[in-house]
Amino acid sequence: MKNINLSVDGGGTSLRIVAFDDDLNLIAQSKSGPVNPNFETVENIGENMSNAIKLLFAELLNSAGDFEIKKIYRTIVGSVRFFDEIFIKESKLSGDFAGETIFYNISEGHSHLFAASLKDKGGIALAGTGSGAIYCNKENFIHLGGYGIPVGDEGSGAWIGLQGMSAAVKYINGWGEKTLLTEKLYKYLNISGPHSITGILYKKDANQRNLFAGFCRYVAECERSGDTIASEIIYSAGKNMGLQMISALKRAENKNMTDNTGPLEIYASGGAWKGTPYMLESMDQTIREVYPHAVCKHGFFDPVMSGVIKFIFDQTGRQILSNQSVINHLKKEFNDYLFKFNEFETNEVR
Repeated sequence: MKNINLSVDGGGTSLRIVAFDDDLNLIAQSKSGPVNPNFETVENIGENMSNAIKLLFAELLNSAGDFEIKKIYRTIVGSVRFFDEIFIKESKLSGDFAGETIFYNISEGHSHLFAASLKDKGGIALAGTGSGAIYCNKENFIHLGGYGIPVGDEGSGAWIGLQGMSAAVKYINGWGEKTLLTEKLYKYLNISGPHSITGILYKKDANQRNLFAGFCRYVAECERSGDTIASEIIYSAGKNMGLQMISALKRAENKNMTDNTGPLEIYASGGAWKGTPYMLESMDQTIREVYPHAVCKHGFFDPVMSGVIKFIFDQTGRQILSNQSVINHLKKEFNDYLFKFNEFETNEVR
């Protein structure tokens, strides 16, 4: 019988599950809709969880044959127990694969840190649909932000998209600068002119948070094309993320969570970073004005990989970066979850 472990990540955009064996080989994977109770009904969340689990079991039966789920590492916003209940129920209906399964909870901050840095200490500038600034040192962590549009989430995909839409509408109304964002807005909303914009934004069933976040990719496209307005928005997003990280770092210092044993590393995690490297450059510049020795990098993997990384931590008791062969294997086996530009999937966003 083959031992299978799961890494699960669920938030406001999607639920993803990765199944891997004890030798760190990808065996199966599945994906379904959002599971954040702040934005979805209990019925929809339950259906999305069931669909993802059923799809995973079907793929496992096809690829692994006789198997048993041994460990489940999960990061799920607001719905952890609900997921466990549905998983056990679907397991019994499909063949009782979870007889002695051990469930491990990974906090959102640690989830992004493990997957992005392959370490258990460092800073995370989270910018997906929402945004936040995180600093972790082993089990201790600080997590700032997450208040949502329009109160917070500065620098996030939703914030970038909102600024881009606003700039396009200002030009349409004659009191803003000309920008490529206007034509991109028409394309995004699938309209031919400004007459339909209000109707779309005022729809009662419209999820404006996701509507704004979806326009983030177009702002990044315009920035790469040299549009001045889009460049200003992306620059501001990076600066906002930098200011949030500075606040998190100062709080970590006050709690003696930082030390001088290595470089101060900040990893960018989330879909909003994937449109252009200019946003990271802006954040790096902002942070280094206060912390000259800080190092800002794009993360290695998307957060669904956090369970795989935690599994390695538990097995080896050491940092992954000391073993390049393990990193090379992970990159090859889990290539779909590597950080890549121009991929705006926001499953890691809460």
